[in-house]
Amino acid sequence: MAFQPLFQELAVRGHRVTVINNYPDSNPEPNLKYVDISLPSARKMPVMSEFENISSKYLHISNYLKHFILSKNNVEGDCDNLFTNPNMRTFLSEGERFDVIFVEQFMSDCGLVLAGTMYDAPIIGITSHTLLPWAYSRLGISFDVLSDAFYFSNVGTQPSLLKSIENYYMHLYMNTIGSWKIQRIISDVFKRHAPNATLDFEMIVRDKMKMMFVYQHFSVTGARSLPPQLVEIAGIHIKKPKPVSRDIEKFLSSAKHGAIYVSFGSNLKSSLMSEKRRQAFLDAFKKIPQKILWKLENGTLPDGNDNILTSSWFPQLDVLCHPKVRGFISHGGMLSLSEAAYCGKPILAMPFFGDQFSNVAAIEESGLGLSMYFNEADSASLVAAINKLTSNEMQHKAERISKIFNDRPLNVMDNAIYWTEYVAKYRDVPKLPAFYTPWYRRLILDAAIITADVGMTSGSSTYLVGLGLEGQQPTLATDPALI
Repeated sequence: MAFQPLFQELAVRGHRVTVINNYPDSNPEPNLKYVDISLPSARKMPVMSEFENISSKYLHISNYLKHFILSKNNVEGDCDNLFTNPNMRTFLSEGERFDVIFVEQFMSDCGLVLAGTMYDAPIIGITSHTLLPWAYSRLGISFDVLSDAFYFSNVGTQPSLLKSIENYYMHLYMNTIGSWKIQRIISDVFKRHAPNATLDFEMIVRDKMKMMFVYQHFSVTGARSLPPQLVEIAGIHIKKPKPVSRDIEKFLSSAKHGAIYVSFGSNLKSSLMSEKRRQAFLDAFKKIPQKILWKLENGTLPDGNDNILTSSWFPQLDVLCHPKVRGFISHGGMLSLSEAAYCGKPILAMPFFGDQFSNVAAIEESGLGLSMYFNEADSASLVAAINKLTSNEMQHKAERISKIFNDRPLNVMDNAIYWTEYVAKYRDVPKLPAFYTPWYRRLILDAAIITADVGMTSGSSTYLVGLGLEGQQPTLATDPALI
């Protein structure tokens, strides 16, 4: 969904665009064609109440493990679908040619392998989140475990020693055993459906992947090592906000102390909170002067909550940019954080899964928001957090970040289209030299071994010379007199 505006704009500007996804546009632009590969049944999404029984101390670890369990369960099905889906089979049989191919970078590389094997076109990777752990090596970037924010970590760029060790081993596993397992699944699927295809993952990454569009911006996610072929596109889905509807405007105009917007995204349903947690939110909202707009699906509130306006859907960007809205209670998804940054509204973020933990750590470091674990949210902690969220200090920080987020040398959409056309025109973008360097050279292990060997030899020589100068006969180091 985050990429739809880019594909639509490319079509508007005269490019012929084919999009293969699960969410086809019902009224596409003339140059835009969709190949619907949606699965027969939707995947089961997590329920908010499930997160109340997991210790907040280990929630990010649980999230990390679930991603690999889910990925192994889903990769094969998704990959199979690319070959067995009737719409996809028709599309592949047509033999279309392309100047550029966008491939989403997530848990499975099946789309990347398919594009790199069956088409002779440069590839641009695209993500709706920050750079994934295994994508660093595809760009020749060295991941610094001590300062780079790790995708699955709940700390930012200043981890403790224990967190650094935890991040290191998570990162190491993902780039070795984890990636190997997923690639093996993909290879098995290709053997079933395209037995004559030659799969060379390293060749595809080396020769065909030219660039990566990443949904991040330094004002929100912090400074990172960015080579020329990595382009920040955070905010590309954002369009100019529109006035809110009459009923929302009427509600907000009567909010003397402003309002707080509450939404946990499209996958997490507030209506499926436990009764205990919902009551904690309601009790907190009664104790603050602000009014509340709450995205509450298929749910009704008891009487006595006149300061709360509920709806199964709100025009989020329009609401966040309304001058009466002073804060945002969110799950910490990157699209929501980008909209808050665009509108200059501070966030109280409660991470649940995916990249939300590292996102929340980033906004705490930047000053855009605060964090709280959902299973620790009681009336008192919510009131304290909202009071801090609506303070002048937090308001000023959010406004400053908004100015930085929106102040770019080139509009984010124009920038993305420029680089898309650049890749189509030149079919190449220089990669960092480290990309072509063996792993042991990137870690400077060869130099370390040689240095250690020279040091040991030099040390031994110096020791023996010292003995000789004193007129002593060199003796074995096991002699007690020399130990």
